[in-house]
Amino acid sequence: MMRRTSFWRIAGALLLTGAASCLWAQDDQPPPDTGIDQTVARVSYVEGTVSYARGDDPDQWQGLDPNVPMTIGDRVYTDQAGTIELELMHGGRVEVGPQTDLTAVNMTDQIQQFAVNSGVSSFAVRRLPPGSVFEVDTPNAAVTFDQNGLYRVDVDQSGETRLTVQRGNATIAAGGGQLGVSSGEAIVIQGTDNPRYEVVAPAPPDRWDSFVESRVRAVRAPSSPSYRYVSASVVGAGDLDHYGTWQSVPGYGNVWAPSGVPVGWAPYRVGRWYWQDPWGWTWISTEPWGWAPYHYGRWVVVSNRWFWVPVAPAVRTVAYAPALVAFVGGPPAAGVAVVGGAGFVGWFPLAPRDPFYPWWGVRPAVNVNVTNITYVNRTQVTVVQQTTFVTGAAVSGAVVRDTATIRQVAAGPVVVGRVPVVPTTASIRVAARASAAPAPPAAIASRTVVTRSVPPPAPPTFQQKLAMIQENKAPVVNRASAPATAATAARPIVAAKPAASPSGTVQLAPRSGAATQNAKRVEPVSSTPPRSVPPSNSGQPAAARPPANAPASAERSERAPAPHAAPPRMPPPTRAASPQETKGHAEAAPAPEPKGHNEAAPPRHGGSSKQPTPHEKGGKSEHKAPEHRPTPKPD
Repeated sequence: MMRRTSFWRIAGALLLTGAASCLWAQDDQPPPDTGIDQTVARVSYVEGTVSYARGDDPDQWQGLDPNVPMTIGDRVYTDQAGTIELELMHGGRVEVGPQTDLTAVNMTDQIQQFAVNSGVSSFAVRRLPPGSVFEVDTPNAAVTFDQNGLYRVDVDQSGETRLTVQRGNATIAAGGGQLGVSSGEAIVIQGTDNPRYEVVAPAPPDRWDSFVESRVRAVRAPSSPSYRYVSASVVGAGDLDHYGTWQSVPGYGNVWAPSGVPVGWAPYRVGRWYWQDPWGWTWISTEPWGWAPYHYGRWVVVSNRWFWVPVAPAVRTVAYAPALVAFVGGPPAAGVAVVGGAGFVGWFPLAPRDPFYPWWGVRPAVNVNVTNITYVNRTQVTVVQQTTFVTGAAVSGAVVRDTATIRQVAAGPVVVGRVPVVPTTASIRVAARASAAPAPPAAIASRTVVTRSVPPPAPPTFQQKLAMIQENKAPVVNRASAPATAATAARPIVAAKPAASPSGTVQLAPRSGAATQNAKRVEPVSSTPPRSVPPSNSGQPAAARPPANAPASAERSERAPAPHAAPPRMPPPTRAASPQETKGHAEAAPAPEPKGHNEAAPPRHGGSSKQPTPHEKGGKSEHKAPEHRPTPKPD
């Protein structure tokens, strides 16, 4: 868990001394303590038809856009040509293949837990902080990644699970038993009540493996140059290489400016506002690079040009923010200006030395007089009608141009704490354009998954929360550790059963007819999931997993691949595609020291890729897959 420092004590000290040091930018200060340990994953790429259901609106399947933050309870489903990519904290990445149903079961500072009901997903784990858990649950097994590496999880139409450890070490649990899977190994789990396992040779690489591996290589060697200037914990900074330039500015250090923006462009204008608990109003950019500069760091104007001031590389852990702006307008307690009979909302980007008062979190509001503080970007206010703001409409085409209105809104006080603009059902629309999207088949969506970590209670539905939001003018915090309520007990995030047997009996056993020389020692499932261990200090790749007959307490170490780049369009597999064996090699350290970058600009939604697609790489796989693992369809 990252170190937390009282934001309110810092803010009070700053105001008493008249100082306004940067709380989020390149002075290595900790972020404000909002009391929230819940995190998000960035939807960094969307291709084909992808459906999305929020955890607090589980029956409403919508289309999906890039740069949407995915959090606890949210679910995605891809069709035969659909693919999405998720970027996680600590440099992790999830590639979700065609015909896949994936749920974010839990996402906090300490645990990343997903459920895969069907399809294929690859998990690139770059840095596992000591004591953290990364778990993937399937209909008949729970997989825990023990160290950094690259892992593939396939679930076929019958619910059979296949885990391939391409790099790293993992533990798989089912039927009250658990066993280790080492780098270069694959294991199949069959059945649910009396599961059977078989250790098999990894299948030859298929098209899915090819593009996942090419992307991992592309980001590791060479690494993104932007991470020379940005904390390794900032998600999405690799995009900045292709969409702007870095330069040194006196007083701010190394800063980044976007390229190709029109005259009059300003941050937080190309996109829309979106409501997501527990953060409330959240900015979703439609710019392909629009994640890191809007959820971390600050903005400043130098010589009539906007520059993003990043979080310094020395900062190891950086908290996600829904936006880093100050809202202005209206009477002191309102936060919304009423001009000419119509409601308006105004905001401006925060600069490095501006104080910041989050509108989310569980800390109490404070009385702070901000009228005597000079905000650097106060004259750069963006104003829209309140209906534009609340309905999640595009801001760029709705910016108010009337100078009198802008001056009146800008002259209003800066909102401290809660933003008293209440969301509606239109505020939780995931895609810019409202559209229905297909739900996963009922037989797949209703599957029960096996878990090591107990899933948190499902968040209340948006309609259940709306009265509380209206009363408090604040987002609702749904703590992962909170007890289930009557409303949530009937609607779990996922239907789950524990991997551990209540009686301690072990049902997991080798499959009949499986080679005895490949049998592994099966142990009873421990009461708590395996947690990551500190990284090796030797600078060498981590040692392989101890043999299956080694003591259970054998030490494991970790190293870190650093995945990045956006995938090309994937052809649909008929079922879960075959895994591969990838030859190991030295993996990147947690904080990259890039030497250069020749990678082509990654595609985004609607864009193209300069990487060869699986079709261009040869199309149909030439190997014959094992009988229990059909290969993808030919082109």
